[in-house]
Amino acid sequence: MTTFSSPAAANAAGIDLRSQGKLREAIDTFRAATTQFPSIPALHQNLAQALYEAGDTAQAIAEHRRVLALDPRNIASNLSLYELLQITGDRVLALAHQRLALEEQRLFSHVAPREARSVLLLLAPGDWQANIPVDFLFDRETTSVHKLYLIDERYLQRDSVPRYDVMWNAIAESPDAVGYLELAARIMSSQERPTLNDPRKVIATSRLRLPDTLRHADVHVPHVREVRREDLERGEAGLAFPIIARPAGSHAGSGLARLTSPSECAEYTKANEAQTYYVSSFVDYSNDDGFFRKYRIVFVDGHPYPVHLAISPNWMIHYYNAPMSENQWMRDEEAAFLTDIHSVFGGARLQALESIAEAAGLEYFGIDCSIDRDGRVLMFEADPAMLVHTSDPPDLYPYKKRYIPRIYRAVEAMIDERKAADI
Repeated sequence: MTTFSSPAAANAAGIDLRSQGKLREAIDTFRAATTQFPSIPALHQNLAQALYEAGDTAQAIAEHRRVLALDPRNIASNLSLYELLQITGDRVLALAHQRLALEEQRLFSHVAPREARSVLLLLAPGDWQANIPVDFLFDRETTSVHKLYLIDERYLQRDSVPRYDVMWNAIAESPDAVGYLELAARIMSSQERPTLNDPRKVIATSRLRLPDTLRHADVHVPHVREVRREDLERGEAGLAFPIIARPAGSHAGSGLARLTSPSECAEYTKANEAQTYYVSSFVDYSNDDGFFRKYRIVFVDGHPYPVHLAISPNWMIHYYNAPMSENQWMRDEEAAFLTDIHSVFGGARLQALESIAEAAGLEYFGIDCSIDRDGRVLMFEADPAMLVHTSDPPDLYPYKKRYIPRIYRAVEAMIDERKAADI
């Protein structure tokens, strides 16, 4: 068995192998090191990271737990378990590890080696849907990012945070986020630097408030009602069937269902534990070809950018349950949408998008939408925290690597413009 002169030498050897792309050799080196030096947390952490990169999530979790057995307050392993346990579906335990980490530290900074701009992000504790997934948006070489998690008013004083060019409220809308958004609003009003995404306007994008927020925009926004569990269980939703129901505050289609009768309502509530639900009338938005289409668009400083198009024979569309990978014609249609948003949203529809941006009043947010049978923009959701990334297989989706980075550059330009105006 390989032996090392010291834990530091073992760590350096494993890190060097990983940097060369020799992942399996790095894992073997870290394993040997943890056997020789079992009480060194850093060795277990680096082994966990290498295992995760190799796709072995279960073993990565086990190594992080060994770190916490040695050092229960270890911030890095608690945060890693927060991320890994969400992958495995254990949200409750993931949030428990996040709480332990945030009890030790609330400000996390990455300083870019070639800094061109710096951003202070205000975030709320919670799962991946609690905040804008900002790590995809910034070039780590040129953008310094300071993430401040809001627990209380400890950081209201300006001298408590590092220097930054722009303060960005990255907290997404949800019933649980209202208190954090109110705290973010107070923090923003207490400083003089440029700000992005007014927290009060984020609150106005909730499912219940969105129809009123967009009341002057020429778009189709189905009215949403909040219904108590016992009423929905009896089929008393106050709307004609069929209806759409989801647990209050849920996102990404969690618990979403189409209900056609009181008996289906009763079965639905048995399968869901929420005490309140959002319901709206079902709108058949299928095209003449029988397929449903859901468009994702992100607005940066009021300008709309296409993110993706999901096409499915089913009304409940999520990008990864749509048969996009199996159908070249669907990917061709998505590529045309990403190439030119006006191919779908031109004329009156483009004006509708402009009116959505104006009504929302947010510098960065996304929408999921479609086109109804009358040709109008049909709104499903508005949310600052919609995922934008280029992680899909490039052999199937080569156009995403070509067009999605336009959004990243637009975000940089938005920050640079605020920075220049503040000098």
